[in-house]
Amino acid sequence: MSQRGFCRVVLLACVGLGAPLCAPAAPDDAAAVLLAKHRAFVGWELGDGSFRMLRLARERAGAEGAVDQRATEYRAGIVYRNHYVFPKRADTVEDSGYTGSVFWNTNQNGFTTPVYGDLAKFRLSYAVLFNEGTTELPAVIGGAESVDGRQLQSVRLDVPHADAIEVDVDPDSGAYVRAVIDPGGDEETTVRILSYMEVSPGKKMIGSFRIGEGTRDTYTYTRIEPNVTVTDADLHPPPAGATWTFANPKPIPIAVTPQRVLVDAKVNGVKGRFILDTGANAIFLNRAFADRAKVTKLNARGTTVGLYGGEPSDTRRADTIEIGGNVLSKVIVEATDFNSRDYRGLDRQNYDGLLGYDVFAGALVTVDFRAQTMTIEDPVSQQGDPGGLSILTDTSGWIPTIPMTLDRSIAVKAMLDTGDPGAIIFGPDILYKYHLRMARSIGVRAGMGSVECGNVDSLQIGPITYYGEMACKLDTDLINGRRILVGLDFLRHFIVAFDYPRGRLFLQPLRG
Repeated sequence: MSQRGFCRVVLLACVGLGAPLCAPAAPDDAAAVLLAKHRAFVGWELGDGSFRMLRLARERAGAEGAVDQRATEYRAGIVYRNHYVFPKRADTVEDSGYTGSVFWNTNQNGFTTPVYGDLAKFRLSYAVLFNEGTTELPAVIGGAESVDGRQLQSVRLDVPHADAIEVDVDPDSGAYVRAVIDPGGDEETTVRILSYMEVSPGKKMIGSFRIGEGTRDTYTYTRIEPNVTVTDADLHPPPAGATWTFANPKPIPIAVTPQRVLVDAKVNGVKGRFILDTGANAIFLNRAFADRAKVTKLNARGTTVGLYGGEPSDTRRADTIEIGGNVLSKVIVEATDFNSRDYRGLDRQNYDGLLGYDVFAGALVTVDFRAQTMTIEDPVSQQGDPGGLSILTDTSGWIPTIPMTLDRSIAVKAMLDTGDPGAIIFGPDILYKYHLRMARSIGVRAGMGSVECGNVDSLQIGPITYYGEMACKLDTDLINGRRILVGLDFLRHFIVAFDYPRGRLFLQPLRG
């Protein structure tokens, strides 16, 4: 397939990323030889008509061999849907895909939100790699590499409007042994290709692989069915398992304290007080409250991981969660023991839970921090803009993330967390890789112990700039690269309308 042909294949994806059209280019001679050898090794390439549609079955197993994820993949060229089942999480399911105009994620409750920005670029490159769309990309030869004693040759591929890919090629067979998507970038991910499998005579696809450096989790295709019928329903997001009944579009009273946004709600008819927490990737209930409300156990246990460590949890299903007359039904939640620790090291108030992602995912939720109210509305009936600065929002990690500029020059991905009382938390990369300048001192921040804190010069969102905000460094893998966390002390400057179903939010600055 020519470069121009490849551009036609990914054009819709490019449009979804807001990129210009592709420009013809060609690999250099040495790279072209290796890519031609790879094409001969697999026997096909994306767009040549070999595989119009595919249905694939896949398993993920840890080092001990236990399967913790099963997946069914549906592909029609670059368009795809992946349906995941998690046996260790009571067979809960998640989905992800690309419809031909937008990338999307669906969580365990079936709420679907669009994927924008860097992750969409990463997913396009990942799809190109696994669908053999690499062999006529613009490419340059790299250096020699050694993987498990095998001498390989590196080739860097330029994927139009997406992340670059570096592939390490066996010069004898043409097989890819390792690929790095977005090398040197925030989304850098290593794919270790362990084997290929024959799909039809003379045509191979990646058969097993690992994702990430040092991981022992192995993904293995157990079945690949070429040119089967894949319907539109197979490729599109499934209906949600949890559902809203929107009965009250009027403002609901909440309490905004110096540290918390608190909401009264009823779970299975039992009243409780909850933290409104956009930084929580699900709804979490205090285990004692979940027992009192008779929230059904799904016989699955795991660990809830946050900025301040992990806690054992168990998966449950609540029949109803009522907030101000609006009812969320049949929603999967997590139960953990808030009494065994002081949640985030702050206030020992024995809260009944955290209202996280699933409260926002299927609704239009507006929080007015000054008036101390929130509204929960049907996003289908609310088609107009709520007003304020409109920002495309990435919720792929179940936390709303928007672009900001720190210290006038550092482009960051800001995770908005109403559950954290501070202003800004960042990881070491912001200091040492991107060179944030601030007056630093060693202090004690509640829940974090002794940390480096100080005041940043500025934090900018579009045309809005704030100066002198407090920021603290936290050593955690959950905040790395250009990611930062922006907490309640900053968000209380705004009325915020969270529109997860359309992947956006609206900020209205509060004056005075």
